[in-house]
Amino acid sequence: MEVNSKVNFDWQGSQFEGIIEKEYENSVLVSVLNPTSEVKEKYLGRVVVSKKTCQPLISI
Repeated sequence: MEVNSKVNFDWQGSQFEGIIEKEYENSVLVSVLNPTSEVKEKYLGRVVVSKKTCQPLISI
């Protein structure tokens, strides 16, 4: 996974899309493209998720 790549991920039982902002050893900081109101308010539209839950989006 690379910075600025689009991914799908599961977070607290919901599916989201986002763009990787920063990569850590076992996780990534993702700017959520389709945030819920909770994600917008509590997390400002950015969350840290495990790399295991991320799947790259393939553009056609």
